[in-house]
Amino acid sequence: MILVVDRRDSVLRHDSGVLCLEREGGETRRAPINQLELVVVYGNPLAETAVWRKLAAAGVPTVLLPVRGRDGAAVLGNGLATQLPLRRLQHRRAAEPARALELARWILAQKLASYDLPLQPLRRRHGADEAACAGLLRQRDRTLAALATARSRDELMGLEGQLAHAWFALLAKRLAPAWGFTGRNRRPPQDPINALFSLGYTLLGAEVHQGVVAAGLDPSLGFLHQPVPGREAMVLDLTEPFRSAVDHFVLDWIAVDGPRQADYYYREADGCRLSKTARPGFFQAWASYRHHWPYAVRLDPSADWPASTLREQIRGQIERLRSAMKTPEAPS
Repeated sequence: MILVVDRRDSVLRHDSGVLCLEREGGETRRAPINQLELVVVYGNPLAETAVWRKLAAAGVPTVLLPVRGRDGAAVLGNGLATQLPLRRLQHRRAAEPARALELARWILAQKLASYDLPLQPLRRRHGADEAACAGLLRQRDRTLAALATARSRDELMGLEGQLAHAWFALLAKRLAPAWGFTGRNRRPPQDPINALFSLGYTLLGAEVHQGVVAAGLDPSLGFLHQPVPGREAMVLDLTEPFRSAVDHFVLDWIAVDGPRQADYYYREADGCRLSKTARPGFFQAWASYRHHWPYAVRLDPSADWPASTLREQIRGQIERLRSAMKTPEAPS
């Protein structure tokens, strides 16, 4: 269950394992914490400190989204698990240049392999022709082959950036002009598609963050992303293979009714945002999608892989990373 707090006159309280969402002059909504999987908060509602403590203790990630301004989202969760052997292994591998680069290649290869997924709704829902999609996949395959000769993380990120640019350029050509999408932009997003991408990536990142800290990994130390103060490089690393599933979701969701001006608003300082009236539909669709999250990367492409929950797939990805760090070489 996802709890969305979207009214500034709301008050969040905790009562015996239950979150109570109160509004002045309105009814109280009650949500048992043991049934919550994600809490999303817009703006500045009042909340008892016990709310954040209980959510953290239960391992429920909370995303604090700004309503105005260019501030990014904040993610609240539990503290690092005390699995020192795994964290020590992570730091040891990060300090070994050759092994760190191999692990970065392994992470990036999974992201590149996942580009097949969002092409499905682009063809089915938005009329992209086979030639254009095949061209992107040929570039993807060339990029995958080039990973083997990359000698630094900067080279790897450069290869990834070229393919990402090609993907968003393809979207700009194939999406209806009414969407106003000309390429990826953010902080703030300038059009509805970028607004939805940013919101989806933020929600995904919150769940990956929860998985990382629950497993005992150091969220600040990655293999593909450089450690930078204030940036959770390991969370970014483990988010990469799942991003294409967010693109798949957005492309599928917008095709239901098409662009409606009332569903979005734009301000110079805030960029483009999903309107308050449209948010419930988005979160309802997102809640269903995360319970039937498609496998972007299949370990055995010939096998029939039924969709599973996002949380289960994140745990599986972390276990594969754990195994990759333990082996002499990262798996292909």
